[in-house]
Amino acid sequence: MKRTLTILILILTCELSFSQTYLTSEVIEKAEFHLKEAVGDSLFKYFELGPNSDYKYQTKTGKYKWKDISKGKKTKGKFIDGKHINFVLNHPDFQYLYIRKTVYVELDSNLNLIREVYVDQIPKFLLRNEPSDWLSENKIDSIVTKQNLKSPVEPFSKRFEFDTKTKEYYWIVFNTLYKEKCFSDEEILNINPVSGIVLKHYEERQRIMHCSE
Repeated sequence: MKRTLTILILILTCELSFSQTYLTSEVIEKAEFHLKEAVGDSLFKYFELGPNSDYKYQTKTGKYKWKDISKGKKTKGKFIDGKHINFVLNHPDFQYLYIRKTVYVELDSNLNLIREVYVDQIPKFLLRNEPSDWLSENKIDSIVTKQNLKSPVEPFSKRFEFDTKTKEYYWIVFNTLYKEKCFSDEEILNINPVSGIVLKHYEERQRIMHCSE
């Protein structure tokens, strides 16, 4: 009798170890809660669940697999974590190309945060729920044209960059002085988007990766 009871307890324990499943809506709602805590109610409404928001689970055979949290009503197998769950910011004052707008909300098996939600790349004025204090692109262009730049071989180009050390954004402007198939000589400006101050002014040869001359 004791042996039978022990076997039943072991079977039940084994089953319970693989019974940690959630409603997918519950996982998403928990991730949204943590995101809202990090960015505030006002900014939260501009986020939507991002692509490849996968959770990790373990099958009864012990294999680890991943599945999109937006697929199905319940999570599969034993829920391990939701490290890849992410949300994309789509705000009218933050529509710049080539800028990371994805925020990850990494959940453990109990749907608690594995680490603090990283929001340093979100502009400070958005986190403060204030109007943009960045200069318009036309104003930046005007500042560039007023610099004593060398004669280019084509119109200057620019893009927005985020400095991971200072946690600040800046415009990087390329004034192309010479161009070949696999490289170009550039006169480069770094400009503060709020004050319009030129932070750096230098020249550099830019090479195209995986290009053979």
